[in-house]
Amino acid sequence: MLEKIKWFINASISLDLGFWKVSVWSVDKKLEFIVLKYLEIFLNLSRVKVFNLGDSSLKLFGKEIFYDTVFGIAGYQSMLSRHQKMLKFAKIEKVYNIIDIGANVGFFSLVCRDLYKDAEVFAVEPVVSAYKCLKKNLNNPKDHIFQLAISDKNGKERMEFTEDNTAVSSVIRNETGFNKINNNGKNTQFVEVEAKTLDTFVNENKLEIIDILKVDTESFEYNVLKSAYNTLKNTRYLHLEISIENNSNYTFTQINSLLFSNDFNFQLLCFRNFTDRGDGPIPVGDFLFKNIMMEFYG
Repeated sequence: MLEKIKWFINASISLDLGFWKVSVWSVDKKLEFIVLKYLEIFLNLSRVKVFNLGDSSLKLFGKEIFYDTVFGIAGYQSMLSRHQKMLKFAKIEKVYNIIDIGANVGFFSLVCRDLYKDAEVFAVEPVVSAYKCLKKNLNNPKDHIFQLAISDKNGKERMEFTEDNTAVSSVIRNETGFNKINNNGKNTQFVEVEAKTLDTFVNENKLEIIDILKVDTESFEYNVLKSAYNTLKNTRYLHLEISIENNSNYTFTQINSLLFSNDFNFQLLCFRNFTDRGDGPIPVGDFLFKNIMMEFYG
């Protein structure tokens, strides 16, 4: 228990430092965020407040923010520091639209809204409890919310999730050898959801160019991308979470093989190891790619 507490303190302080350096917010807003983060964690862990997905929220800068775990807005802070750092590093200009696949409760989309205020955001989340939070968090007129799974086929997919951590919800696909059922999770639930390919989704929404495409589908990224050829050739930047350890669905090499063709060529710009170490194993990583065939898109 003491080791877990020590780990949490170290990880949280590291997150605070990264957030302080990277966030585009004012000093006052950063201070308010950090104070509210720790207060909400204390209230949840001490059971003064009872976490309930879809209802648990706090007021941040006058806006109600709904979160997905007992750690409150710590997940949002991770996006504000780590993901924002990658996007700022890329110096992406002229962002007119963003597709967020696996949006969960919308923290990545909120970060993009801060950086690219005039962009259209298309946020996609299949799990109904997370989708309800997503709709509450993204209420800009230029936000478009979809309850949908992105897959390699149109139809239905079966998913597993837990109410206390919807961020790791995933498609179950036994017939392809992909079986990620979490039998240890006492709160694991299963649901059938509507699914479409990314090419179908983009075509239905009449998107000709995608400025930023983010895909985080918990070891289902290969299936999403292999049926997205037309989308990829019209995508400028790809933000991709890749699971490496304990992933029976694809290898890192297989993912990379999907990112090059006669019509597109995605060059790796930067990545973040989830361990936040510069060396050693990479269990999961965030990777930002640029399609150099669209380098002169204006």
